[in-house]
Amino acid sequence: MKTFKGNMHDYIYEARKFATRIIENRKEITKSYIEAFDENVKTVFITGAGTSNFSPQSARILMEKVSRIPTYVVLPTAITADEYLIDESCIVIGISATGTSSNTIQALEHAKSKGAKAIAFTNDLESPFAEKNTYKVFIDHGEEDCSPKSKSYICEMVTLCLCALELAYQKKTISEEEYNDYISRMQKSVDNLENIAKKSDEWYTVHSDEFKQCERMLVVGYGANKGNIQEGALKILECGRFQTSFYELEEFMHGIYHSIKEDCYLLFIANHGDGFERTLRLRNYLSEYTSHQFVVCNEKDGFHDERSLDIDFVDDKDFYFLEYIVPMQIVAYRIAVDKGINPNKPSDPYFHQKMNSKFI
Repeated sequence: MKTFKGNMHDYIYEARKFATRIIENRKEITKSYIEAFDENVKTVFITGAGTSNFSPQSARILMEKVSRIPTYVVLPTAITADEYLIDESCIVIGISATGTSSNTIQALEHAKSKGAKAIAFTNDLESPFAEKNTYKVFIDHGEEDCSPKSKSYICEMVTLCLCALELAYQKKTISEEEYNDYISRMQKSVDNLENIAKKSDEWYTVHSDEFKQCERMLVVGYGANKGNIQEGALKILECGRFQTSFYELEEFMHGIYHSIKEDCYLLFIANHGDGFERTLRLRNYLSEYTSHQFVVCNEKDGFHDERSLDIDFVDDKDFYFLEYIVPMQIVAYRIAVDKGINPNKPSDPYFHQKMNSKFI
């Protein structure tokens, strides 16, 4: 049985350090990725389960924008079930930070049998996952010896974006000036991660008595935070072990509001952009049904109430998703501790063995 000796809270604070290291070493890290691409590549599929499915959902927009190659995020089972047309014109990227996710390994093997090239993204280059694939990319998130992943999620997004930027620069779909600007702006967002974690901790402490009573939470967001609200809801559920769901803002408008009662907590991820004012309108409407509403937003947007977490986010139009996941990670860890749960360890350490979902 695997033992978990690390602390999720510490790892959240380490994300800035490792994301910066990835940026600094981007040429070496992305080399194999670039080698996999040639003029025949028409489509990119990215696959992974859980955290490794949500990270590319946020990064995908930037990846497609700079590479100018249609890019889709799909589940491993969708590939093995032939739900998508995969052939020699495709590259399939599989993400498994531990290198042990059985469905992701099977998906890449199936894609290769269809003639596609496969790229393994992992933190363990000696794992079966890496060894089975010619092309592999190192996700350098360091040690993360706890069950719920936090810094690896951020490092996955950074690595995916850098791979796309390096490829775009090599293929001249972006200029040198544009490339340097992207790298500079990404670093600026990464540099803000520790500040966001500190502000989130301070904010949570103020509201801890209210949060620890929560038994139902909905996480709502929009734009490139779509992957983040899924990952954030997963982390809160995984750590706090109570009912937690996620909804894209527009999706929420179509029926979800009927279920809101006073015992429902709402966590709005309201980055600067087209969905901000609509989020506030929804919050105001739902105040008739529950008082437990928390808005995470940019302090420069001018919204503040007694429960809001308004931070000096960089809110870069291409990289804001790197920042907005952090408050949800802090809430996940802290709410579990307040409920008397050790969030670093799974409720059943034998689960993946029983389900054959990981090679352990």
